[in-house]
Amino acid sequence: MKALVLNRYGGFDQVVFADLLRPVPKPDEILVQVHAAGLNPVDNKIRAGEMKPLLRLKLPATMGCDLAGVVVEVGQRVTRFKPGDAVFASIFGLGGGRSLNLLS
Repeated sequence: MKALVLNRYGGFDQVVFADLLRPVPKPDEILVQVHAAGLNPVDNKIRAGEMKPLLRLKLPATMGCDLAGVVVEVGQRVTRFKPGDAVFASIFGLGGGRSLNLLS
């Protein structure tokens, strides 16, 4: 998958597009094919390191917390969503960029 990745806190040169392995959703997660993602002022503060006291990221980290897309896979305990469902979400603080934890 393509992702916007923050390698280190700092300037804009620390954010690059990268190819990552496709995540496998856990039993209570869904995997979304993202059609649109948004970056907002908080993402800029994260990049600059201003959010470190509140948000501990394991770097490199995938940027962008707001998304819209289509569910492509669901964990075995998920009942609310199914592949093909259109979704939008804000995943701030949920470990974004890996798989989306949405309890059914």
